[in-house]
Order: sequence, then C-alpha cells, then structure tokens
Amino acid sequence: MTSEVNYAAMSPAEVWETVDFWAGVPWPMSRADAQQMAVDRLGWAIEVEEGLGYLVNPAFTPPGVSMSGIDTVSSVRFRIADMVAEETPATRAFLGDLFTLTVREGAARLGRPSLRRDRGHTDATWEMGSAQVTATLASRSVMVRFRTPESR
Repeated sequence: MTSEVNYAAMSPAEVWETVDFWAGVPWPMSRADAQQMAVDRLGWAIEVEEGLGYLVNPAFTPPGVSMSGIDTVSSVRFRIADMVAEETPATRAFLGDLFTLTVREGAARLGRPSLRRDRGHTDATWEMGSAQVTATLASRSVMVRFRTPESR
C-alpha cells in the first residue's frame, strides 16, 4: 500500500486575490518596495542570501517567488502549490484540477483566456488592462506570472 503525499495549495480565490493585489500596486515600483508590500500584505517573507533579498512564500515548498526587472519590477512569478517531488497519476490529477479551477475562476473574472500548449506545459493568459497574468501548468507545478505594465 502506498501512502499519498499531501501538497499545500492556494484556493483559486486566493490565487486571484493575490493577482488583484499585484494589479492594484502603484507601478512602477522598485524590487525592495514590492518585496516589502508582499511581506506586509500577503504574509510572504524576505530571505537574504549573499547580501541580496529574495521574496519567498513560506506556505510552499520550495518557497521561492521570482521577480524580474532591473530598476523596477517587470513581473512577479509565484507558485500556487508545492512543487511535487515525483510525477504520478495522483499528482497530475492534483495539479491539473488546481490549474483548471484557477482558469475557471480567472475566466469568471476576466473572460476567456488565450490558451497555449507547448512542450509539456499549458499556459492560460489574460490581459488586465496594461498588465497581463498567465497561469502555467507544468508536470510538477502550477505557477502564476503577473506582468506589470512596465513589462509590456
């Protein structure tokens, strides 16, 4: 008998509340300011490695959140569930269901997304005014990327 591993995940409503948070930030914004806002409003944390601060979401394993941009943040990419250790039928179902429910919630809020399937992952993308949000289903994770108006 195999024991099933439990993975932490955001609810679709939590995912879109997080997207709404980033959409409501007064862009452009520096990395340090964006990180501090995420700590204050989302309960995320900043870990310092080799003198650089990295944003993390301690609810997930691994907790990393990535921000791109030189002087100002151009995108924020965050996992909406733990990364699965090994791809199995159960983990594929778990991630697929989470992605589907997140896309459904996004479609209810923003309309039908553009879908793209490519090399083992599926993207659902919505335009949010001058910003853009993409949910990505991969074999071991589901992530969301919020592209700020500065990235466009």
